[in-house]
Amino acid sequence: MREHRGRPPQGPDLVDKLQDCSELARLRLKVILQTIAGSIKIDDACATLGVERSAFNKLRAEFVTDAVHLLEPQKPGRKKKVVTQEQIENERLRKENDRLSFELQAQQLREEIGILMPHLIQASSSAGRKKKRPGTGR
Repeated sequence: MREHRGRPPQGPDLVDKLQDCSELARLRLKVILQTIAGSIKIDDACATLGVERSAFNKLRAEFVTDAVHLLEPQKPGRKKKVVTQEQIENERLRKENDRLSFELQAQQLREEIGILMPHLIQASSSAGRKKKRPGTGR
């Protein structure tokens, strides 16, 4: 007889490690997997879950159908992000808001500089003016 290497198969016991589901969902999954593996009979599964045979068969069929859909081959890579017109407009408005906020802060700084250091404002404004030539009117 061949000796098996590696870890022993866990089968339905893997369900016990799931944490992001309810206790009822965990129990249902474990019982369904046990019936599929043949370790318990359907009548015992129905008794454990407290449901009729037809309800259990329906639940198991839904599980198998959903499992098959999850295992369908899909396109490799991430799904493309669909950008709506609303998202585009929101982004445009956000950028405009950022720009206007920056301009407001810059203007506030100019005003503060003008109040605290008026000589800088006067010096820069007089340097920008052209000198009038005498007798030309310019």
